[in-house]
Amino acid sequence: MKNYKSSLLCLAGIAGLVLNASTAVAATSGSHYPLGGEGVAAGSPPPPGLHYRMYNTWYNADTLTDNNGDDVGLDFDLSAYAQIHRFVHITEKKIWGANWGYNALIPMVNKDISIDPIGVDASTSFALGDVILEPLALFWYRERYDAILTLAVIAPTGDYDVSDAASPGLGYWSGMLTAGGTYYMDTEKSWTISALTRTLVHTEQDDTNVRPGSEFTIEGGIGKQFMVDNQWLVRPGINYCATWQISDDSQDGPGTIANERKEAYGIGAELNMLYLPWLLQGNMRYVHEFGAKNTAEGSSFVFTLTKSF
Repeated sequence: MKNYKSSLLCLAGIAGLVLNASTAVAATSGSHYPLGGEGVAAGSPPPPGLHYRMYNTWYNADTLTDNNGDDVGLDFDLSAYAQIHRFVHITEKKIWGANWGYNALIPMVNKDISIDPIGVDASTSFALGDVILEPLALFWYRERYDAILTLAVIAPTGDYDVSDAASPGLGYWSGMLTAGGTYYMDTEKSWTISALTRTLVHTEQDDTNVRPGSEFTIEGGIGKQFMVDNQWLVRPGINYCATWQISDDSQDGPGTIANERKEAYGIGAELNMLYLPWLLQGNMRYVHEFGAKNTAEGSSFVFTLTKSF
């Protein structure tokens, strides 16, 4: 049953989930890829075929950090909900021994942000975010491991306004390279350990003319899956994630310092359940952030539903 117990690979972007504009963070805060978008089986691709996945992410943060990772002391509050609809097709066509696939993600974002001392109080009500298109996705299925290599483009389809901290879009294009995999620690493939990396490179942001620095993220986890009965398969596990800004912004943005790079870390737990007769999968994940610098620090809860056809 290996094909159906794998989670879909990456969650490429809850646009603007972390933050869009603040005087306390790097020149263009926010990211097209949220911390902890995938979890324990992040490096496991879906099986060949058609798949639909709906991500539901709730994010809350009340801390903004400086270059030393200290709370800047502002009365800050951010709450966001994003629902992402993902459509995946994995074909039988082989490229370099891998199955070729492609997919698209359409995010809808609801966000409220306030920073009282500087008069920021903005909200967005379930608006279209930045759409992700992944035309090249390669998946290797092996006896003791799975591997992933993909290229994606993220389009600035969401509205962006430099004066609106709750803008659902980020105002720039991004390219994203994804690479990683899952290793099966036993012959029954019940114990898994995974790592999935993403490298994001950006164009200049609308209105500010600032090119955000490139980003590198890694996420994954360790899990144990087992059959409850002949219909239900369950996989609990511990997940981890980390992100670093690996190059400076091109120049200072409004009220910011160009060479102050963002970073953050997260750890959490999750439970994945698969109802085999319907090929229906549900996943619940909690991620607690820590060690953040030049960005918001909070926590997220993710609930996903996946239907394979």
